[in-house]
Amino acid sequence: MSNPTEPHPPKIATRRPVARTRWSGERLLDGDSHATQVYEQVELTDLDLRHSTFSECTFTGCDLTGTDLTGTHLVESDLAEIEAAHLTAPRSLWRHSPLTRSRLGAVEAYEANLDQLVLADSKISYVNARGSIWSDVLVQRCVIDELDLVGAKLTRVRFEDCQIRSLGVDRASCRSVDLRDAELREVTGLAGPAGGTRRNAQVFDLSRAPAAELGISVAPPS
Repeated sequence: MSNPTEPHPPKIATRRPVARTRWSGERLLDGDSHATQVYEQVELTDLDLRHSTFSECTFTGCDLTGTDLTGTHLVESDLAEIEAAHLTAPRSLWRHSPLTRSRLGAVEAYEANLDQLVLADSKISYVNARGSIWSDVLVQRCVIDELDLVGAKLTRVRFEDCQIRSLGVDRASCRSVDLRDAELREVTGLAGPAGGTRRNAQVFDLSRAPAAELGISVAPPS
């Protein structure tokens, strides 16, 4: 019998395989729609791709530094070995589109919608995900220096074997958010993650910051 206090894991459906063709090099413009294209080892820097749609596409070894993905839809696409010193993607949609083995600097993803997303084996310096909606998101083996989830809505989100050096969750709404396998260095907005599940040791670690402000010492769990 399942434990009713256990957080529900993300629900990520299996995708059907599709045939894809290599990108011919035509110019990519904002607002265009692209389907079943393969972008491999190509430089896609400083492009204006606002409100574009990429369906069942593959991005491998691409540099997206400076690319504007504002309002862009990535649907059932695969992204791997992506490099981007700075990526702009507010109000974008990432649906069933895994991002793996990538290195990203500053990511502006406020008010974005992440649905059935796997983020794995990646290093990210800063993520501005304020006001975003995360549903059925699995984050695995990632190092994130700063994750700003202020005002975000999180449902069935799990962090596995992750390091998050700074996590902001003020005014965040959480349902079945599993942080037990995440190393958290600093958290702001401790009242925010109601509905999140943490280990006893994490509760001790996280409680020291507000306690120190009040001059209170917190003993570790026995």
